[in-house]
Order: sequence, then structure tokens, then C-alpha cells
Amino acid sequence: MAKKVFQASGLLGGLVLAAAAPMPAMAQDGARMESIERQLRALQSELTRLRRDAATREAETRAARQEAERTRAEVQETRRRLDTAPAAPVVAAAPAPDAGRLTFPANRPTLTSADGRFSASLGGQFQYDLGGYLRDSPGTPNNRGVRDLDTFGQNLRRGRLLFGFRYDDFTLNVTPDFGGSPDGTVGLYEANFNWNPVKPLTLTLGYFKPWVTLGDSMSSNDFLFLERPSIVEIARNVAGGDGRASAGARWAADRYFLSAYFTGGSYGGNATQSTPDQTGGVARIAGRPVANADMDVHLGFSGSYASDIRRSSAGQTLQLRDRPELRIDQSRLIDTGAIAADRAYTYGPEFGVRWRNFMLQGEYIKIGMEQSQAGAAPRPDLGFEGGYVEGSWVLTGETRRYSSTSGAFGRPSPRQPFSLAEGGWGAWEVMGRYSVADLNDKVRRGSAASTTGGVYGGRQEVVGVGLSWYPNNLLRFMLNWDMVNVDRLNPAGTTQIGQRFHTIALRSQLAF
Repeated sequence: MAKKVFQASGLLGGLVLAAAAPMPAMAQDGARMESIERQLRALQSELTRLRRDAATREAETRAARQEAERTRAEVQETRRRLDTAPAAPVVAAAPAPDAGRLTFPANRPTLTSADGRFSASLGGQFQYDLGGYLRDSPGTPNNRGVRDLDTFGQNLRRGRLLFGFRYDDFTLNVTPDFGGSPDGTVGLYEANFNWNPVKPLTLTLGYFKPWVTLGDSMSSNDFLFLERPSIVEIARNVAGGDGRASAGARWAADRYFLSAYFTGGSYGGNATQSTPDQTGGVARIAGRPVANADMDVHLGFSGSYASDIRRSSAGQTLQLRDRPELRIDQSRLIDTGAIAADRAYTYGPEFGVRWRNFMLQGEYIKIGMEQSQAGAAPRPDLGFEGGYVEGSWVLTGETRRYSSTSGAFGRPSPRQPFSLAEGGWGAWEVMGRYSVADLNDKVRRGSAASTTGGVYGGRQEVVGVGLSWYPNNLLRFMLNWDMVNVDRLNPAGTTQIGQRFHTIALRSQLAF
């Protein structure tokens, strides 16, 4: 705008100078002067308008600057007041309705509250066995007819529903079992209350399976064979086993495992007793000195002690026995009978090693018993023993993962679940085992057990091979072939009542 005013002023000045310059008299006339005057008046009008517009713009600019200054001052004053005023109370928004959420950790349906403090889960375990016994003709040395084994049969080995309820650090577990050995009677696998005051520590009270031995700590879903080795099954039931009244603790860290429990009787044992139940305890310690992607090394030791043997109508007795690592037929071919005993104990080392998709593990277990003294008959302390070695090779390359919560190896997880559409075949595994359980002590062949106070409980050896197919993480099919040799004499020590035979069995398993 100032530029235009300057240009107009210069033009007007030029016209005035031009008009004042002397001109020849003949060139001046009235018409030209009048034209010049009109132009001068027009230019003066334009100059006046431009000056007026410039003044208006300047006034507007000053007004805008003043308004900006006032606004800036008001903002500063508002900030000062907010900084010095007391904080206003925060009103929380109304909480949204607690709808909860349903998830499937480890394929187990779990309902969790919106705040995460409460959850309820449902699990299941179904194991159905089909199989039988292959024996020589009746009357031959390997089939003496002392034990009439079924040639073919079936059994719902485990049919469990696992109910779990958690609130903060407290958990309640209740698991009824519709299977068994044999099936047909509903039982209770566990009913216990747990508290986790710190992450690795779990305190437990109720009916529980306390941790003792490597074979017993392994989940029944992960067994290499249909049943535990006989020496494990015998030893764990001295003061532990399924549904045992327990109170104790477990510390399960990534590289080591510690557990100890005071134990009483098993679930249902009080129904036929008029005197107090047995008391005892179990303990286990295990470590994993090597743990990497290719290799796991496991070392451990466990033991149990029964200081007051379970009492029944026959007195305070303990009976050690087991079936031939199969539950199709319920005959127990090694059996000490009921022994009057004051105390009993078990102990033994355990080991395991995994190299990529190969796994090997085993245990040695010693069982001791202090017989009750009565009359003049000899009643020495007794000792029984046994052990096993078993191995697994996963043909499809998966590994048996190590579980730090149990201090034992678990089953493999298929990389490619079975699917005809996508060409997956699941995981395939071959297994082998040798186990022995010797329940003979303080006896001599040809002499009666009563003369020495010993026991002809029998010696059982089992050599087994197996094949497992895991279509996915829920299903498993196990085929086992066992060669069983039972060497047992009658109480007089003169007659062989053992047998030799083969067993074949298939297990169908669904677990989540």
C-alpha cells in the first residue's frame, strides 16, 4: 500500500513540474489546460483514497496486535491459577460389566474373570486298554495254571474329569476317576487345596499324589509304556500313591526340584478301620545340571518312610505286590502277602538324559521293612529291590520336553499334526524297557519261609518294546509288547508257581 502511495505522489509531482515549465505561447491553449486539471483532480482523489485505506489497515493491524496481547495475558493468568489451585478429585468411570473370557491354555477350557483374579478350568483324561496274554499250552512249565490269566480283555484304565478353581494365589483341584484297576467303581484321584505364596513354591493340603521317584512323578499321559515299572508301583504305595492324604510343599524351579510331604492313609481307607491310619512321609530332590536345546541331564534321589503302618482288622500289616505291568487281568504274580510290620521305607537314585529326539532314564529302588516281633518265630528285617531302564526314540524328530513343575520328562508334541488335507502324519515314537522287581528275601530254595522268617514274594522280569503314534497334542495310541518272566516258589520253597508269557495291548488316549 505504501508503494502505491509513493508512486502516485511521484506521478503528481511530475505533472506539476511539467505544467510549470515554460512552453511556447502557440502550444498553450485552454483545452489542454482543462485536461491537465482534470487529471490532477483525479490523481488527488486517488491519492486521498489510498491514504485513507492505508490508515484503515494500520488501525486494524494495531487492533489485532492489542487483541493478541490481551489473549496472551488471559492465557498466562489461567495457567497461573491452574498451577496454584488445589487438585480436583478424580471421578472414576463406571466399571464395565464383568463378562469374563474363555481361553484354552494347553487345550483346556478355562473361564477367567475380567480382572483375572478368578478362573475355573476343566480337563479330561481317557485311557482305554485292549489286550491280552499269549501263553503256552496248559500244564507246560511256562503255564502251570496257578494263575488263570485272561487271554483277552479290556479296561478303562483312567476316566478322569479334572476340575480346577483358582482365586489369586489359591487353587482347588478335584478329580474323580471313573476308571481303575479294574474299572467299574467311581473313585477319587485327588481333592486338594493349594497356595502359591511365591512363584516356585506350592503348599498342598488334602488328597494328593505326593512326588516320589522319577517314574511316579511322570504324568500317566506321558508314560513310555502302559504302566509304571513294577518296582515303582510297589514302592510309591508304601507312603504315597494316588489319593494319599498329604500335607507338604514343592519348590519347582527351572533347574532343580524339591518336595516333601507328611502323609497318612489313602482315600477310602478309613471306611474299614477302627484304629488310627498310618503316618509317614515322602521326599524328593532332583536337578538338571545340563539343559539346552540339544540335551537335558536329570539326576535325583527320593525316599519315603512309614512310621506307623496302616492297620486293619488283621492288625498292622504291609503287603507288597503288583500285576505284570498290565491291567487287563488283575492277577498279581509277585506278592509278599500281608506282613506284620512296624515300619517301612524306600529310597533310590534316579537319572535321565535326553539327546535331541532320544531319551533314556532309569532308577534303582530299595524297599526296607521292619517286621513286628511276636512269639519265638524269627522275624528279621526284610529288604526288597528292583529297578528299570527305559528309552525312547522319536522317529519324526520331535523331543520329549522336560517339565520343571514335575522334574520329569513329558511326551513329544507333533510338529505336523495328522491331516490328510495338509499331509501331516503326527509324531511317531519307538520305546524299549527292561524292569525287574525282586520280592524275595531271607529265603533259601528248598527251605520253608517260616524257618528263616523270610518271604517268597517272587522275582519278576519284563522286557518290553512299544510304538506310539501322536496324531496331535490331544490324542495318543500306544502299542506295547511285553515278555514277562516270573520266578516264584511256594512258601515251602519247593514248587515253582511262576510263569512265562507274553502280553500285547493297545491303549487309546485322549488327554487335555
